[in-house]
Amino acid sequence: MAKGKPKKGINGEGTFRYKDSGKIEYRISYRDEFGSIRRKSFTGIDEDECVYKAEVFLAKEEKRQRGIDVNATIPEIVKYRYDLDLQKNYVGEQGYSRNMGTLGIIKRNKIGSIPIAELTELHIDIFLSSITNYSNSVIGKIYQQMRMAFAIALKKGIIEENLMLSEDLRCPKSNKKDKKVRGLTEEEQDRFVKMLEEYRIPRNRNDYRLQLLIELFSGMRMGEVNALSPDNIDFKNKIVHVRSTVSRGLEYRDFIKDGTKTYTGIRDIPMNKMLEKYLLEAMKKMKKNPHNLVFYDFNKKSIVSTSQVNCFYRRVCEKADIEYNGQHSLRHTFATRCIEAGIPPVVLKNWLGHKNIHITLDTYADVFDRMNFNAVEKLEDYIGTFEAGNREAVI
Repeated sequence: MAKGKPKKGINGEGTFRYKDSGKIEYRISYRDEFGSIRRKSFTGIDEDECVYKAEVFLAKEEKRQRGIDVNATIPEIVKYRYDLDLQKNYVGEQGYSRNMGTLGIIKRNKIGSIPIAELTELHIDIFLSSITNYSNSVIGKIYQQMRMAFAIALKKGIIEENLMLSEDLRCPKSNKKDKKVRGLTEEEQDRFVKMLEEYRIPRNRNDYRLQLLIELFSGMRMGEVNALSPDNIDFKNKIVHVRSTVSRGLEYRDFIKDGTKTYTGIRDIPMNKMLEKYLLEAMKKMKKNPHNLVFYDFNKKSIVSTSQVNCFYRRVCEKADIEYNGQHSLRHTFATRCIEAGIPPVVLKNWLGHKNIHITLDTYADVFDRMNFNAVEKLEDYIGTFEAGNREAVI
């Protein structure tokens, strides 16, 4: 066919034109959402390539006119779902903030900027291989968000195939070694307490010593400690009523959340002598503030966050020559001392606010194992005493 002469396209939908450059131009007509006729051209090395490009364009255009964002990315799709969940109160501000933090990992990766309709198994496989430096819990959340995005995209007609259902795209495992948070030894605990009691706080700096000591002798989460108000502390009956916690909401804004991490977190904790001592000291130092909190950041005029206390805890650990494992290790220390003292697991579960006894047993399995060994020794001593008594009776 002579170059430059038009030829009617397949099924009469357009025309081909052969250019002097050797490439082929395929021109089609279609109607936009307002009914107006539009024209679009596609070039390729042969007619099949031109027709394929035209078919892809028309399919996308049809979806666009039906209100489907064919250029939607994984972060955009997942955020849309999270926004709806927040509006319908399916998730709170704290949960929303955590979800968005995880979604940020996808957004910062190259895969987060590519329309989901253009992604291939190779794209996904490369991305999944790149996140093994995170913990298994984070990887699991990322993988769940990927599956959510593809399921929604398929339902809305953005894609025609859910690539995440491929057997080759399984959830990866972390290359990090599972790092268990351990409690302080008795010697470390004594050194830590002494360090805090002698620690001098620089002028105009916040003092977080009492929060750490209260966590150490109560097992409360730091968010629960920072949310304490005078109404929660009953010195007469020696009980601490845990009813709220500090949570991080939208735009990383800290707020007092009614209720705790779990529904079982709402609990009453008996006040031991050390806990009573530091709570009394905290109440004496308390100043009037907008939220009526025992602890308040007057420098920032805001609620005290867990991260603020954690930074201080790190400095104390360095000075006391104690391995830093995050201030949550103080909660583990309290639990460890309780187990060593023979506190029944079901009682400890209630004090810690665990959802079920299995969490308590699994979290402190190594401590229980050690105590089981000691219990066997005690049992043998008891049996030995019993047998000796029988022998004396026989004689």
